[in-house]
Amino acid sequence: MPWAPIALAANASDPDGSVSRVEFYTGLVKLGEDATAPYELTWSGAAAGNHLLTAVAFDNAGASTTSAAISITVTQSILNVPP
Repeated sequence: MPWAPIALAANASDPDGSVSRVEFYTGLVKLGEDATAPYELTWSGAAAGNHLLTAVAFDNAGASTTSAAISITVTQSILNVPP
């Protein structure tokens, strides 16, 4: 059964340069990246279970910062289940 897409977003700024991209992860698995603000990604195909999500922002000089992890739980919906 396909899972509903999950919208991810991150706020990022760089006081002495510019943000070049933000990468989104579940654990060590890269889900994708966005190079333009607002930094967003739609995650499709998330497996049921617990996931730790992080975002890594990179600046124009190559420095990076990783966000605090956010824990989410993906569950199967009981709506519209075939008989």
